Amino acid sequence: GGNNIENCHPFLRQNNWMTRNLVVAGNFNLTNVEELFGLLVSLGQHPKEVSDTVTVMEKIGHFLDEENEKLFKEYKKAGYANAQISHMIAKNLDVQNILKNAASDFDGGYAMAGLIGHGDAFVLRDPNGIRPVFYFLNDEVAVVASERPAIQTVFNLKIEEIKELTPGHALVIKKDGNVSEKQIIE
Repeated sequence: GGNNIENCHPFLRQNNWMTRNLVVAGNFNLTNVEELFGLLVSLGQHPKEVSDTVTVMEKIGHFLDEENEKLFKEYKKAGYANAQISHMIAKNLDVQNILKNAASDFDGGYAMAGLIGHGDAFVLRDPNGIRPVFYFLNDEVAVVASERPAIQTVFNLKIEEIKELTPGHALVIKKDGNVSEKQIIE
């Protein structure tokens, strides 16, 4: 949109809780930014501007906060100490659920990647497959790019070794190295 540092990806949403920090970058053009902004305001938020990047960040951030709060209450009720709870939240955060709730109102083309402060990551693709997303996984790396040849060239791979992320799905990469493709939107 503009030529200043505020318009550069990745965007960061900071918090003192490790599992509430969020970084998002991507290639997206949402066609319903005004509607998404209104939804954020109805949740009680006051986003700093009306843009697809800010609305995406705050929508995912809202449901990240809700997931954290739900787990915190659950573990607190079970008698765990706060320091223990932080580690348990990091281990059990449901990234798929966060993305399902956040992206349910997204309209447009997008391929976005996010990293949560404790180490979980995700790549989300729009349900119509407007934006391309390809990935390669092995025991050491998880690589995602918008173009298959970039991965092929860097890793010297055959075309069949690279997978395309299914439209409406997210590649969820947990801190422990577990990687799965999860459906987010039909």
